[in-house]
Amino acid sequence: MEAEDILNATHKLEETGMTRSQSEAIAKTIIAAVEPLDVRADLEATKADVKSIKEQMATKADLAVAISSVKVWYLVTLLSLFGALLAIDAL
Repeated sequence: MEAEDILNATHKLEETGMTRSQSEAIAKTIIAAVEPLDVRADLEATKADVKSIKEQMATKADLAVAISSVKVWYLVTLLSLFGALLAIDAL
């Protein structure tokens, strides 16, 4: 909660007939209850977590492509060896 918001809330309470000390006590109580919540920091932390997860997913996707490439290489190599064995056997 920003200082201007607190000041406005205090003035509104005073306009309803509360004394300054009563309105300040209420504002201080609300501040004490709201401050630990720090929603902005929580949102920024969540945003950073989501970004990290996205980066990890991209890395996993890249790894999956690399693994597929290795599988294709092994398949081509095995087929080449099999072809060479067939050629040797035909001699």
